[in-house]
Amino acid sequence: MKRVLYFLFFYMFFCLLQFFFGKYLNIDGIFPNFILIAIVYLGLSEGKMSAQLMGFLLGLTWDAFSTDVFGVRVIMFTVIGYFTGALNKNFDKDQIFAQVILVFAACIVYWLGFSAIYFVIPEGAGSYSPFVVSLYGSLKIGFTVLIAPAVFFFMNAVSRIGKKHF
Repeated sequence: MKRVLYFLFFYMFFCLLQFFFGKYLNIDGIFPNFILIAIVYLGLSEGKMSAQLMGFLLGLTWDAFSTDVFGVRVIMFTVIGYFTGALNKNFDKDQIFAQVILVFAACIVYWLGFSAIYFVIPEGAGSYSPFVVSLYGSLKIGFTVLIAPAVFFFMNAVSRIGKKHF
């Protein structure tokens, strides 16, 4: 039961952070991808299955709010959850270098996967140009990578408090 409550808190916290507080946590319209950071954190701390499931649910939620092709984020976040979960034995989630490298790699995989899907299905791309490196996209990746250690630190603290009191 505690585990279910933890994942419910995790899901609700990152949904609120990404969708409702994202507009306040930005610099000139550039805000980090908190959900991607959350999936990398969960993959490193809990493993493949938890990260895949949370990636699927968070991606489904984001796709429900989005006007993009439905399912793109579901696919990308589930894939990222699988690969980061597979690496949880090889990396220490408490090392800032590992956090930064894995979040950066996840951002690149997300961008490449997003671009590949929109290359195959160009009708839903709208103003998005597949495989085009833009300043906006680069700054978004940089901001996501820079804020990742703070999010990891916060989630580690919440996890420790939860284990201690529950």
